Amino acid sequence: MEDILSFLVELFGIDAENISIFQMLARAFVAFFIGIFLVRIGKKRFVGKMTAFDFILAITIGSLLSRSITKEKYFLEILASSLLLVVLHRLMSFLSAYSSKNAKLIKGEERILLKNGEIDWKQMKKSDLSEHDLLQSLRLNTNTDQLSKVKTAIFERNGDISFVLKDE
Repeated sequence: MEDILSFLVELFGIDAENISIFQMLARAFVAFFIGIFLVRIGKKRFVGKMTAFDFILAITIGSLLSRSITKEKYFLEILASSLLLVVLHRLMSFLSAYSSKNAKLIKGEERILLKNGEIDWKQMKKSDLSEHDLLQSLRLNTNTDQLSKVKTAIFERNGDISFVLKDE
């Protein structure tokens, strides 16, 4: 157990005064996946129009790049870490495009909130949505306030609610 702990201390440069570029890359790798996990458990409403997958990259890159401006000591290491995160993002996007399991894990999945005029309260609760939220989105997206005109309402992976109206 002590060998594992000392390996992790060395791998991530824990308590080191200066860390190597490889230690910074290892930290970026772990931070990327922890960031995705944290945003995913924060629910879709947390991220608005982006998927958690995209949101965490934007925040992390922004934070890293701001540090590269203010922390001259780690400029190259921070740029390398940012590059690693973008490469990881591209790799995960590629894997998501070719595997629905990976896509669900990384980007989440949509939920059917309403079908043929019937609200699925279980899915509404899972999505942390109220009927008021559903009606507000209906008004904003379809210019109607009547659920009876809706065939299907879907809570999309990016946090939007889309509506398929019934044929009139």
